[in-house]
Amino acid sequence: MLVFGIDIPLVEIVFTFAIIMFLLLVEVIVIISLQVKQLNKTKEVGELLGSLSHTLLEIKQEEIKELDKLKK
Repeated sequence: MLVFGIDIPLVEIVFTFAIIMFLLLVEVIVIISLQVKQLNKTKEVGELLGSLSHTLLEIKQEEIKELDKLKK
């Protein structure tokens, strides 16, 4: 096969493309694993924020009850 006027065997071209595809596959696997880790951390932070807001709401309700008792 002629490439830019140089005769290159087709087997070498296929082998080169196979190596490039393998490297791309490895990169994709690494990126997906990093995204899954980040997704798990984001879920955990969301759950912690939910429990924090629930706790703050309970504290606020207790404060309101105490203020109502003091007013009476």
